[in-house]
Amino acid sequence: MDAPSLQSPRKLSVAKRLLFASVPLLTLLAFIEFVARCVVTEASIAKRFEQIEQIIVHLGNEPGESIFQSDPDCFWRLKPNVVAPEERGNWWGGMMSNSHGMRSREVSVEETRDKRRILCFGDSTTFAFGVDFADAWPNQLQTLLDSDLTATEVNTSAQAVEVLNAGIPGQTSYQGRKRLKAELEKWHPQFTIITFGNNDGWRWDDLADKDHGSSSFPLIGSWINQSRALFWLRSWRLPSAAQQTINNESRWAEQATLNYFDPNMRWTPRVSLDDFADNLRSMIAMCHEHNSEAILVVWPDQRQLLDQSTWRLPYQEVTRQVAAETKVGCIDLVPLFERSGRRAIERFLPRDVIHVDREGNQWVARQVSARVCQ
Repeated sequence: MDAPSLQSPRKLSVAKRLLFASVPLLTLLAFIEFVARCVVTEASIAKRFEQIEQIIVHLGNEPGESIFQSDPDCFWRLKPNVVAPEERGNWWGGMMSNSHGMRSREVSVEETRDKRRILCFGDSTTFAFGVDFADAWPNQLQTLLDSDLTATEVNTSAQAVEVLNAGIPGQTSYQGRKRLKAELEKWHPQFTIITFGNNDGWRWDDLADKDHGSSSFPLIGSWINQSRALFWLRSWRLPSAAQQTINNESRWAEQATLNYFDPNMRWTPRVSLDDFADNLRSMIAMCHEHNSEAILVVWPDQRQLLDQSTWRLPYQEVTRQVAAETKVGCIDLVPLFERSGRRAIERFLPRDVIHVDREGNQWVARQVSARVCQ
């Protein structure tokens, strides 16, 4: 009688072997995340929001009276219905936002019939930091267009135009790219006036905005954005000198504010030039998808008018290049300000190189009006 043959053990499929091999790795990752959650607080995840809060307190805003609220996608946005006491001055007083978190007169999402909309989308130059509500260039544009409509009342085909000031101080093109789609879907503007580049080269630490933000992979982006272990690992990239200043909020805010004028080149720009170009292209594509005509704005820097060096020049040039490449409109304000000489230099607010006064905002409103009324 023959001895029974021994059967060789069944081989596991590659998929099953990978599955079994991944269990220890997943267990280790879960343990690391648990430890990180015991060490890294929720506040650490919102570092960019903390940073803008520290900067505006350093600039003179009262602690606890911020015009911003935290946002999981674009770090911060304007609080709705903010009206600060007038005695706080143009920087922090007066009408700051309507019920939609925009520095515009009150508007209704539903009342779209017989109205065209212009979305002014950008940073603090669009918000018009440092001037009264009525003097912000989008609101002066609204006044100009209202006057034009009144003058053509006999023309029954004339339509009312609503100008929406969706500028948010301190924001970059990264943040604009994150929030533009929702604004387009909400307001359906005929024109979208896009102004970025004034903060993109600003340096806050050794991380770019995208490093503080969520992953570009949609399926795991939510987990990546919430992972404190990953945030912990990213934070190791901070140079020791910068980390020490972050531990002292006032020192960090002072250094970050100085970087707005004379950047510490050891720190990383919030948005690189390549990413800035990609962000502009993405926003233009969004506008096309929503049947909105995109118009890019090149904003002047006082230093270039004084023949001084400024880090904003490359961002201005990229804006021009992207506009030409994508064949969209471009309102280049630099030549206008250069032709105006000393008068233009005096339009900038004291101890500032970007924000302009009422007359400077009026110049911008007229340039935009001429473009959208062609």
